[in-house]
Amino acid sequence: MKEFLAADWIDIPLEFKRNARRFLYYQLFKTSLPFGEFLEPSVRTTQTRLKSFALEELVDADAMKVIKDGVLEGGDFLLRDG
Repeated sequence: MKEFLAADWIDIPLEFKRNARRFLYYQLFKTSLPFGEFLEPSVRTTQTRLKSFALEELVDADAMKVIKDGVLEGGDFLLRDG
């Protein structure tokens, strides 16, 4: 382990890089649920804050339906395309 941590260069197989990219894509674009309609820019450009919205709007949101299906019906917590 010490040799690994002290190394200046670590040779990473191409397959590992490809798998890492696939995993990151899936994590960022497939498993993320959209709640943007409930957010607005905050004072800092790197932050957001909640908008004012009715509870019914949140309950009817596609992302909340996915969460409800995942918890109550054993769903996969993934938003369907289309």
